[in-house]
Amino acid sequence: MIENKPKAFTQEVDLIAIFNILKTFWIKILFCGFLAGAIGAASSFLIQKEFVSQAKLLPEISAGSSSKLSGGLGALAGLAGIDLGSVNSLDAVRPDLYPNIIQSTPFALHILKQKAYVSEFSKIMPLEDYLKAKQKSWFSSNTKQPQRKLLDPQNLSKSLELDAYEDALVKTIFARISASFDRKTSIITISVKMPDPVLAANIANLTLEYLKNYVTNYRTEKAKIDLSFVEKQVSVAKKRYQNAETALANFQDKNRFLILQTAKIQESRLNSEFSTAQSIYNDLNRQYEQAKIKVQEVTPVFNVYEPPRIPLIRSEPKRRTFFSVFFAIGAMCAVIFIFFKNRKLIN
Repeated sequence: MIENKPKAFTQEVDLIAIFNILKTFWIKILFCGFLAGAIGAASSFLIQKEFVSQAKLLPEISAGSSSKLSGGLGALAGLAGIDLGSVNSLDAVRPDLYPNIIQSTPFALHILKQKAYVSEFSKIMPLEDYLKAKQKSWFSSNTKQPQRKLLDPQNLSKSLELDAYEDALVKTIFARISASFDRKTSIITISVKMPDPVLAANIANLTLEYLKNYVTNYRTEKAKIDLSFVEKQVSVAKKRYQNAETALANFQDKNRFLILQTAKIQESRLNSEFSTAQSIYNDLNRQYEQAKIKVQEVTPVFNVYEPPRIPLIRSEPKRRTFFSVFFAIGAMCAVIFIFFKNRKLIN
């Protein structure tokens, strides 16, 4: 009577058979792996080179607090129900929101129109034209210019509308230009990936300037509006002051010896108008100077921690990665083929 072998013994025999097969055909497995890896490395030469340029920005972070206000003014504002501390806060646009600015459609449309130097073509050209010139090599086939049919060609809705081609360009900008905020160090890193190394650094500079201008305009817009308003009022008050001064001087020249009571009353009125106009003009002048100081106070300061540099080494394609992946695939396919061909030895 033949006894059945235990399962553990059968599994041990199978493992030994697998080990023997690998030991016998290991040269062929490595050969297939190296062959596939060589094919992968060679195929990487057909892929468009990419270069990444980075810039690091250290923004101004101000904790707008009502503690900066004087005690009397803060108390009066509190009784009136006004929170002056929140009004004067400079952090209306927090640094952690800066990456969202870079990922906005207005930024993408702006940067597409910017001219930059391209070392590949040895000339300055708009980024949009460069993308069109490179679309056959690396740009998605979906970006071929379709018929431009807009739903609102006259822009009666007062809304932003892009056609399919422009939408594809905007998405490409989003994929190639990005920003990140480090909460620990408060450093903002701008990364630009382009097939041309000089263009990548140039676009990083333009992105940096756009971000600085956007935040500066946002923070100073209210102060600039106030400054413009006060400036107009100063001009009006100055004319009123000069007219009152001239009227009073002319009246006094004509009436050096005041006898009539009507003349005295008229002079009193002219003096009152002159004093009022002078007081208003002086007050508005002080407010005008304060408004100019306010614009300077709310203007943010940006320190470029690391300026954009022209990358010397490509970031993509990574040929070692291509070789490793294709090597693993080739070796795995060889192992599967060998096991399938010698499956009788394993069972």
